[in-house]
Amino acid sequence: MSLLLSILLTMLTTLSDGMFHTRYETEVSASAESCNVVIDSMIYYLQTDPAKLSEQFFAGLGKQEDTKKNAFYLVWKASEYQPEEQYSKLVLDVLVNERPFLSDVVIESMVTDSLSGDRRDIRVDINYAGSLLKQAYGTFHILPTGENTARIGMDVHVKFGWFFRIFITRKVYSETIDWRLVRFVTNLKLRAEGIVVDDAYWSAVDKQPSL
Repeated sequence: MSLLLSILLTMLTTLSDGMFHTRYETEVSASAESCNVVIDSMIYYLQTDPAKLSEQFFAGLGKQEDTKKNAFYLVWKASEYQPEEQYSKLVLDVLVNERPFLSDVVIESMVTDSLSGDRRDIRVDINYAGSLLKQAYGTFHILPTGENTARIGMDVHVKFGWFFRIFITRKVYSETIDWRLVRFVTNLKLRAEGIVVDDAYWSAVDKQPSL
């Protein structure tokens, strides 16, 4: 069984009234402290160096050789994060079937980073996304399970704007978004475990035959 298939079997996405709901959690062979260091690094680059953020944490999420995975995807252009204001702004291009569809889409959100006991939760509530999204919110969590183990996961809700609700069916969502959400979490997991991932790493993984 390929790495991608084994990961996707642990993910659950449902669709109700136009709202996609994806849940995914994975075990990390590293301490919660190591996971938090990775998350803090990502937040630092979100504030200071979007190029490095993309290179280190969004590896393998861009254009794919499998054209079905390119029916809908986003190109990260710029970002801003003000933790004291709990405010985040992203600027993205939207590509449909590998062609530019929307340029310079601004997504503004509120980000809440909190601790409950040993569990860290980062919640993102998107307040504005133009015609791309009607509603979107989600949480990312880190939970220690042992001295050198932890679990990280996400719970994401996305409801697209009217045009994209017509275009993005459950099948298209699975082929273009599901696996990207999981790969993002996997990038964090692997970095916490000391494994450096980049586009070349995922290109090699994707070429592994399925059993």
